[in-house]
Amino acid sequence: MPQTIKNQPSGLYIQTPDQQSIAFPLKHTNVSAKIAGNLSRVEVTQSFENPFTTTLEAVYIFPLPDEAAVDEMLIRIGDRTLKGNIKKREEAQQIYEQAKQEGRTAGLLEQERDNIFTQSLANIKPGEQIDVIIRYSDSLKFTGGNYEFVFPMVVGPRYIPGVGIEDPSGGGTAIAPMTQNQDTDLVPDASRLNAPILPEGMRSRHDINITVEIDAGVPIQKINSPSHQLQIDHTGQNARITLAEGDTIPNKDLMLRYQVAGEQTQTTVLTQNDERGGHFAVYLIPAIKYAVDQIVAKDVVFLIDTSGSQDGMPLMQCQELMRQFINGLNPDDTFSIIDFANTTQQLSALPLANTPQNRAQALQYINHLNADGGTELLRGIQAVLNFPVADVGRLRTVVLLTDGYIGNENQILAEVQQHLKPGNRLHSFGVGSSVNRFLINRIAELGRGISRIIRHDEAVEPVVQQFFTQINNPVLTNIQVSWQGKGENPVIYPTLAPDLFAEQPLVLFGKKPDGNSGVLEIQGSAAGGTSYQQRFNLNFESGGNPAVAQLWGRSRIKALMNQMVQGDTKAGVEAVTETALTYQLLSQYTAFVAVSDDVRVNPSEASVSVQVPVEMPEAVSYEGMYGGYGSLGSLLQAPSAPSAPATRSMFRRGMEMMRGFKMNDSSALSEPTEMDAFFEEGVFLEFEPPSPILTSLEIVSATGLDQEAIAFLTQHLQSIKIPTGINGNLVFELKINKGRVKQVILDEEKSTIQDAKIIELIRRSLLTWKPVQTNPITVVLTLKIDF
Repeated sequence: MPQTIKNQPSGLYIQTPDQQSIAFPLKHTNVSAKIAGNLSRVEVTQSFENPFTTTLEAVYIFPLPDEAAVDEMLIRIGDRTLKGNIKKREEAQQIYEQAKQEGRTAGLLEQERDNIFTQSLANIKPGEQIDVIIRYSDSLKFTGGNYEFVFPMVVGPRYIPGVGIEDPSGGGTAIAPMTQNQDTDLVPDASRLNAPILPEGMRSRHDINITVEIDAGVPIQKINSPSHQLQIDHTGQNARITLAEGDTIPNKDLMLRYQVAGEQTQTTVLTQNDERGGHFAVYLIPAIKYAVDQIVAKDVVFLIDTSGSQDGMPLMQCQELMRQFINGLNPDDTFSIIDFANTTQQLSALPLANTPQNRAQALQYINHLNADGGTELLRGIQAVLNFPVADVGRLRTVVLLTDGYIGNENQILAEVQQHLKPGNRLHSFGVGSSVNRFLINRIAELGRGISRIIRHDEAVEPVVQQFFTQINNPVLTNIQVSWQGKGENPVIYPTLAPDLFAEQPLVLFGKKPDGNSGVLEIQGSAAGGTSYQQRFNLNFESGGNPAVAQLWGRSRIKALMNQMVQGDTKAGVEAVTETALTYQLLSQYTAFVAVSDDVRVNPSEASVSVQVPVEMPEAVSYEGMYGGYGSLGSLLQAPSAPSAPATRSMFRRGMEMMRGFKMNDSSALSEPTEMDAFFEEGVFLEFEPPSPILTSLEIVSATGLDQEAIAFLTQHLQSIKIPTGINGNLVFELKINKGRVKQVILDEEKSTIQDAKIIELIRRSLLTWKPVQTNPITVVLTLKIDF
């Protein structure tokens, strides 16, 4: 039977019956990308090798672009190739586990976030190499005249907030918030987000090779990369780019930029047609001039991340960006600064006028910022969304600077979605070598703003100048998209077109189910209030670029997931799953699984399971992430705790973890010790006792649970404190496996309570319940609340 290898302090050493060594099962990654126009088709080959004398299972957490349409997975064993099949995620997991137990070689590809994936590869023979091949389509970004191709290489360590979920296997209660591999009620899948990080100064043998071939149809010029050294070969109008020798460590995003000659970048229309219908992609950059004298006075609030992961070069880059921002404001603008880690601080209680004295005060504030503690982004977002407005006539502009290293992305997105005021804009800057692009891009989309990624070592002046040019002069607003033609209207994403800024494209993906041709019309208000109109004749002939259909499917999944940032819903999960299966796409509810026909190893013999270690992202500080008071501070500043003894328990367990020992006498945790001085001196003043409000919460039915389990669940739910005046029913589907509630899905149609906060309270409580069932089951739970 496989034995899971428990990490020693470095997180790398494994113990087998006859040896101890450092586990580096991932040997090499090869990336081959072909770019045609606005689209890229990318093949990623991961080569795993078993360095041990026993059978190996390798688990690898890795990134891909956050809008990639992943539609193929293959496993190559010698001269044989196994094709991965797309399945519902639970079904794929069961197929993989059964194959592993039978001694068959199997691969499982799962999506944890839009940009985080897990590759599991079971039953690799000693000394054997197996290749996993992943293919995806993506749409290139276009900003400021540059096309940009990005390939991320490493998932930065994610900060995990929330109350720890007890491990039913006996691992104890998770200590949160900390950057670690522990599940919590806010991030129930945290253990699937953070791979072991190589210790400082240590390198694995894993390297990466990337080849990008560009066929733009016109001459290509100004090929460059702020992240890597390149080797560039031109052949006619095509270019072939590879990484230079010595720049093959997978610890930073590849950012490849280039320009094309002529005006072909202004408009691109692509179509595709098959039995699923006609699909199209439109890339439009309106050729609209704007007048500098039409600038509207802004009220700008800057929100800057000063958590431990920003320590060193990232914070220095943020400070330089902030200096440029402050000095680049228009004379009539107002501004303020909020910085956040475990707590939030602010430059002023109200927006400041843009005077020399206030700018000097702001620059002094910026220069004294320090990076330390956990990334409590929710507090920062709440602070900036509630920041007072001095002049209601001004447009509130929020500018966020962060690396996005958190695991509770949806909680942040939900806060923006619910509380960003109409007319306000939220722009986001990701600062660093390997930022969380999913969060950076999605928060700007929901905030109807601009997102930009800037490395820690890039020149900031051009970025700031371009940003101010864009937000000072929106070139097209109130965009409306309509269709003229026979049959049903197409389904177009995004459903609500964003405002356009200078040199920013409007990108639309559409599906015409009946495949009938027609006219797509785009209207809007240009600068100065003049009307704008553009028409496209779309004919869906057979064939076309298959990536267009895949990207429409990916866009639909993205739109559906945006509707579920507050939590999974039955209708939403079913719609995402149906779309993913129809378009053969990876999603959070589908997975690729491939299994060998033959039994390749003896399942009764010993084997090991190893999680592949990864590099720390370039320029991210080990000390800032794990060492010193930063980690302790994030624990001490936990946002909530049920009681002082429980908080004391969490603190002491955290101290044990940091010191490398465990207190066996759990009953002693409630007894006062010298550690309690922290409590007496007010370190935990942020904690408030639970509200004494009681409620009547009744389990009406729980299909799949016996009476004893229902009684335990009822007792567990009685700890929820629900305000008065809440009456009605809630219906949830609980996905239970291995003594854990893995997923809580709200059935909106059958539920009568709509209060998002109440639903969230109950959802989080259900995630911390520990059922006795170990086999996978689905429980339909109906709750009645009457107060």
